[in-house]
Amino acid sequence: MKNISQEERDYLAEQGKESNEKVVFDLSGNKWQFEGIRPDEGVKVGFHELNFDITGDSFNWSFAKVPGDVYTDLWRAGRIEDPHFGRNSVKAKWVPENEWWYKRQFDVPKTMFDKHIQLVFDGVDFGCDVWLNGKFLGSHEGMFSKFKFDVSEDIRFENLRFGTNVLMVRLHPAPRRYSQVAGRKPAWHGDYWVSLPPTGIWKPVYLEATGKVTIEDTYVKPVILTEDSARLDVEIELKNHEDAEREVAINIEVEGENFESKTYQVQQKVKVSKGTNNYEISLDIDDAKLWWPWDLGDQNLYNAKVTVIEGEDTLLDTTDTSFGIREVKMVHNPGFTLEQVENPWTVMINDRRHFMRSGTWGGPPDIFMGRAHPSKYVELIRLAKECNFNNLRIFGWHPEEIPLFYKLCNEAGITVWQDVLPLASLSLPKDEEFKQAVFAEAISSVKAQRNHPCLVLLEGSEELFMTASDPEHNLEFVNALGEAIKPYTPLHFIPSSPLSDEVGLNLGFKPNESFHANDLFYGEGEFVMEEYFPSLDFAVIPELAISSCPNVESIKKFIPADEVWPPGPSWGHHWTDFDALRTLNFEVLGDQSRDGLEKFVEATQISQGVIFQYALEHFRTRKPKTSAVCICHYITFAPDMKWGIVDYYQEKKLSFDYVRKAYQPVLVTMKHFDRRWLPGEEFKGAIWVVNDYYKSFKDCKVTIKYLDNNKSVFKVETFDISEIGGDSSGKFVDVSCKVPGVIGDKFYTEISLVDADGNSISENDYMLLVADKEKDRKELRAIGLEAFETKEKFGWASYFRYYPSLGGEDGVPEADQKMPIARGFE
Repeated sequence: MKNISQEERDYLAEQGKESNEKVVFDLSGNKWQFEGIRPDEGVKVGFHELNFDITGDSFNWSFAKVPGDVYTDLWRAGRIEDPHFGRNSVKAKWVPENEWWYKRQFDVPKTMFDKHIQLVFDGVDFGCDVWLNGKFLGSHEGMFSKFKFDVSEDIRFENLRFGTNVLMVRLHPAPRRYSQVAGRKPAWHGDYWVSLPPTGIWKPVYLEATGKVTIEDTYVKPVILTEDSARLDVEIELKNHEDAEREVAINIEVEGENFESKTYQVQQKVKVSKGTNNYEISLDIDDAKLWWPWDLGDQNLYNAKVTVIEGEDTLLDTTDTSFGIREVKMVHNPGFTLEQVENPWTVMINDRRHFMRSGTWGGPPDIFMGRAHPSKYVELIRLAKECNFNNLRIFGWHPEEIPLFYKLCNEAGITVWQDVLPLASLSLPKDEEFKQAVFAEAISSVKAQRNHPCLVLLEGSEELFMTASDPEHNLEFVNALGEAIKPYTPLHFIPSSPLSDEVGLNLGFKPNESFHANDLFYGEGEFVMEEYFPSLDFAVIPELAISSCPNVESIKKFIPADEVWPPGPSWGHHWTDFDALRTLNFEVLGDQSRDGLEKFVEATQISQGVIFQYALEHFRTRKPKTSAVCICHYITFAPDMKWGIVDYYQEKKLSFDYVRKAYQPVLVTMKHFDRRWLPGEEFKGAIWVVNDYYKSFKDCKVTIKYLDNNKSVFKVETFDISEIGGDSSGKFVDVSCKVPGVIGDKFYTEISLVDADGNSISENDYMLLVADKEKDRKELRAIGLEAFETKEKFGWASYFRYYPSLGGEDGVPEADQKMPIARGFE
């Protein structure tokens, strides 16, 4: 507010008085510029001193968008090639060697004059320093915690063509060691991305103009009293930015957000001393509409408007908080003793069992947040519901999500099972400063998310014990993390996943808690699905991983044309595990399917789908002893040849439909413990029905058709089912047929379940093989052993093992002489 005449000051004061409102000015958008420079050089040359000259020293800076990220801004400016294409990502490894400066020039609304003005950053990845109009405001580290600066005395109210205020943000060089920032930033490596650590201003930046008392947090805690009434205990955190104590009135108005309701209101006068003050105010809702997952009820959402008023009508601050009235409780899974399973694993929502049909949200939709457009979130949540997911799991390889994700889940009735922070697969540092920084980030994260009714279960970490050099320290750390967040959320906390592997058992966890059912993939022919999955006896399966290729047209978008087929090195760079795909193809189809791009891609997707379907249906029939199963993954954040049933371009794979069938809320399933049968053998199966609804179905009929290799029906059976109970799983009838055809053929079953009026309740189908299972088992194991021999030579993570010319093998032309082709696909 410098350099303003008295006349201008009087005019601005009048503008501010006329607007008795909170004023928010969004600084997000396309009006940013950015430039990079060697670390610690920006301040030396005076980047932080750049002013509002119309051209000036930053005229040749590149344009940028916030929220976003450095790599996307560099790509759009033409300074790097698309990191997702080919092997371009390794060519951009110079980017995190620099610090990156972001500039935003702006004028502010006149109605902000004479108010308390805060500059708010919702999230910066990972560390930054901030200047406004040449004044250093402060620094921040931690990707998930919001931070603010009081800029009331620093904002300029003069007007120029491009704005008189200059905001400068120095992004520190991106971290290079995950262990040093774990919990405050997700890992930028894994088994579908390895090259670049993201960095950028990934959430909105804005100015807030209020009174001198601000609302820092609102937490609505619903308590269900009766079937149609509830009490809301509303915790409100106020901050008084002045020394003097003030008396204010807190007004709360609650009404339906997505349905019509009356307005519930309460007001309380309080005294606010300097700094942070906490209050709890209650009000009753006498016609409560509950929030449910989509397969249990409606997604009723409320809005709580909190207003702080001084005197008769001077508004100091106001906020709106969306929430749902629902209660989450955890109970022990029936069928296990406390010596087998110590944790309660069954999620009860409003006293109804919520069997979680889940998939890991391997997101955000793009590892580079500048490309994770809101429209992608909308489409991916829509597809999740189309696929019959009622839960998404965010585990510790991935960040907490943006508010839009939770809003969409609230509206869709999809619950969220989430690691509090990204802590995955490492030994955590042991210094106290690191621990306290992570705990502070966790508390900030929990407070930001806890009003979302979709959030139902919290975990502390992902695979934090199984691969760590010091699992005892990691266990102590995450147990302390659980204690740190306990005052801020009533949600149940599990220290890690899995708990019941070998390391978990050595740490004292019970033998049947949680298990990652990934051995079929990593075993490469050591197991077959019909034996492996039925052998697992656990309360929950948080991870079940099978890979596949994306669609052919998607592959052509990120693999260079001369590498598409036969598969060149870019396939390896994008995590194609050819040996695993070969074994899975052979297990499911009896053929490695290497003779052509379309055939290979289709085979991988069918194999992924068949295995997912078999496993998911098996674990669902264990209900209620098993209470959740989660595929790994639903999506991933980069184009890859690895996990996901929806690819990076939001295209459904063939495996999507297999999961959709397996996740039907009412599922008719045919249990079968062999997929390979000799000609003329008596195929045997059993019809089960799983019902996740709480309503029952009476006088139903189930019909099973048997089809031969040509898809011609050769037998039909129909059975009566008197009643399918709500929230149930049970066997109804054994089925059988003579196996048709000859070795090498396939045969099929199609099953339909209809209600008393003939309406379809569930449909399902299966593909089976006419084959010698003993002979095929030996061939499958031989493929896997060959793969393990190659891994012994090159290491399991090096894709050079698939490309002799990249592995420097003697007598093989180098890559400059001949395009490398994957071994076995020449």
